[in-house]
Amino acid sequence: MTPHATIRPATTLLLLSALALAAGCGSSVEEAGAGTTQATTSGLGGAGGTGGAGGATGGGGASVGGQGQGGAGGAGTGGGGAGGAATSAGGSGGSGGSGGAGGAGGSPLPPPFAIGHVFLAGSRNAEVFEYDADLQLVTHWTDPHFGTVLPFPGQNLSIGPAGMVFDVNGHLVVASHDSFCVFSAPGQLLACHAKFAPEATENVIFDAKGRLYTTTATGGTNVIRVYDADYNYLDSHTLPTDNLTGVTCDPKGDLYIASQTGGTSLVYKVDRDTFTVLDTLPIQGVAEGLQFASDGNLLVALDGGLGVQRVHPSSPTVVVSTISDPELTWAVPITTDEGDRVYTADYENGSGTAPADLFVFDAKGVLVASHPKSEVWGPFGMVVAGAVLPCGAYHH
Repeated sequence: MTPHATIRPATTLLLLSALALAAGCGSSVEEAGAGTTQATTSGLGGAGGTGGAGGATGGGGASVGGQGQGGAGGAGTGGGGAGGAATSAGGSGGSGGSGGAGGAGGSPLPPPFAIGHVFLAGSRNAEVFEYDADLQLVTHWTDPHFGTVLPFPGQNLSIGPAGMVFDVNGHLVVASHDSFCVFSAPGQLLACHAKFAPEATENVIFDAKGRLYTTTATGGTNVIRVYDADYNYLDSHTLPTDNLTGVTCDPKGDLYIASQTGGTSLVYKVDRDTFTVLDTLPIQGVAEGLQFASDGNLLVALDGGLGVQRVHPSSPTVVVSTISDPELTWAVPITTDEGDRVYTADYENGSGTAPADLFVFDAKGVLVASHPKSEVWGPFGMVVAGAVLPCGAYHH
């Protein structure tokens, strides 16, 4: 409260003067303090207003390679309150308030696709499924481009989601029958880009230059299509045989493409720029997915209970080792992670009309996780979030 500036009789001046010394006070933040006015004794200036509040908390950093960085602290915005002005002789102004402190930095943002989680396309489900590192279901989602979600055994396998890959931004790219659909997080669609032509696409891969290559599928043609990083169609190339399924590339960027030729298969090594066939590896069994491994060998997913073969990547064909399990009867998708674990899923009877068994093996072929009779019908594309493969566009 501010004392009145009324002039009092002389007999009370000494008492009121002392009271005035004790009673001078400042105003709120909006106003500076005002000193008292006395005829013979000056009052003290009011206390300065308090400083404004600190800046807002810093925002979370943008996701870089799937890992967020903390935002910078907010700057303090409050200015100190002005000192009280002395209105009588000898009066001193009050102290100004302190400025507000800056806000604390934000916590790192979690990656939109959890590192180590497994994503799998169910062609008959018309859905994409997310599993944790132990192959326990986390979530699943659909999109109109994936077809129609139907009761078991689902829709025709040729029209559902198939090949999948992570792009250079860490977004999940899902090849549907007519489009490439890009997701920034599980179930969060960024856009779908039309293919050159509607067709089954069992596998897709980016090379180190960001070009996207697509195969066809069992029963498909001998054509490989190439798109740029923005999904614009660039070119089509043909190989000597059809039924093109798996595609991968080595650290130099040359492509390996599987072609089914009856009960056996051929894997072509192809120059990524000229598309010249550099080598041909005959494979015993029907080859599906391919993945170049960090040990320099080629992983080939096979039907007929043959499991996954680790093959020397040049002719003549040498099988280095075999990964198998009694329940793995028709391995189709295949991928790896930076711990050299091998991930695959079972197409069961070859038509996807049975729940798929899911598997994770260590680098020596020892089973480390499985999910028998999963929710997936007709598994195709399979990728691990955060994994940097021997070739491809995605990096941390």
